Amino acid sequence: MLEGAIAGLTAGGAYAVLGLCLTLMYRLGRVVNLAQAAIGVVGVYTMSVLADGGMPYALAVLVGLAGSALVAAALGYMMGRWFAEAGTDQRSAIAIAYLVGLLAAEYLAFGTDPRQIPGVLSGPLTTVGGVTITQAAAVCVAAAVLITAGVSVFLARTAVGLRLRALSQRPTTAELMGIPSRRLGVGLWAVTGLLATAVLLVVAPQQNSDQLSLGLMVIPACAAALVGGFRSLIGTAVGGLALGALQGALAHVSQLQEFRDVVPFVAILAILLWSQRGEVWDAAR
Repeated sequence: MLEGAIAGLTAGGAYAVLGLCLTLMYRLGRVVNLAQAAIGVVGVYTMSVLADGGMPYALAVLVGLAGSALVAAALGYMMGRWFAEAGTDQRSAIAIAYLVGLLAAEYLAFGTDPRQIPGVLSGPLTTVGGVTITQAAAVCVAAAVLITAGVSVFLARTAVGLRLRALSQRPTTAELMGIPSRRLGVGLWAVTGLLATAVLLVVAPQQNSDQLSLGLMVIPACAAALVGGFRSLIGTAVGGLALGALQGALAHVSQLQEFRDVVPFVAILAILLWSQRGEVWDAAR
């Protein structure tokens, strides 16, 4: 089980990074962006097609990252242009439409068959106490930690970070003070799309890589974001890593491995019930 938990940190790191993107989009962009992973799939499949066509891997990765960032920026522009005054619920509903539209476009562009995604982080990194730590797991965990720390410092210490916080908390006042809300919003979408693509480029070679499976990684990412209340970056990172480790451990228990994919849904349900415990208790009384 320990070896399975360590192996699960690859997916757990991806959940954490995607969850951090969701948290940032909710805190700063007033949207639960359920299309976050689907945006990353655009870059992953673009890279795969180009690499299979003979383009050097590094260049294909750069093109894939740029393509997903452009797609994310376009979606962010449409959100800011046409739904700037919409509430979080409405903007999140639009994000669901983005998810469906992106999956449909990806099936049309890349076909319906799973692809073998090329990667360079498939081997083991080291062995500790008989437990093998893979390169992908180490990179994903490190990415989750570094992004958590970097974003926290960025929002607290930089002028752009302070403007983003002001825009999310007092949008009208921020616009009256001359803060370029639309450009910042588009930039936020582009950066989170870039991060989603980067982590999926690490994870996709290690697992089933059809568009739907990768796009629906947003579900465990939502569970991770819920652990942090869509506010705490540290809570989100810890939640994502713990979720991946738990799934990996269950995969090594023959009686429980068939239930590993249910873990994110159980976690979401448990967190929602716990968050509403006060209202439920009051109603019961």
